[in-house]
Amino acid sequence: MSAAAGIALLTLIAQMESAGQTRVLLLDDCPAGLEGFYAPSRNRIGLCRNNHNSDAALTSTLLHEAMHRLQHCRQPELAAQLDVEQRVDALEEEARALQRWSDQDPNTAAAWMRQRLKEQCSDRPRKLSKASLE
Repeated sequence: MSAAAGIALLTLIAQMESAGQTRVLLLDDCPAGLEGFYAPSRNRIGLCRNNHNSDAALTSTLLHEAMHRLQHCRQPELAAQLDVEQRVDALEEEARALQRWSDQDPNTAAAWMRQRLKEQCSDRPRKLSKASLE
């Protein structure tokens, strides 16, 4: 990873946290095959550095998971619907579409995501309870 690429990734993480009123964690101990996740109950995005081989791949996963944050802002009852297989498939397809876009044009996809998060998540501030900091 180059220093410039690392700084760009950290900058994007900070932008997603601010725009999405969420927290992004960089993790080095994820199970094999897990690239990232969004945990609505804790309002966290996790990025699994140990399962990525580049900052570009981490950026792609960040945007995928940020889409899930956006989906949750648009529909807060998302957490209760995660068991409904058909609904999950539709949510995943929307996130994969953004991820494909970010693979082709990461800057434009990131700018689009920042704007949507600002519009949809600004009234859903991140909870800073003791439980969310664990």
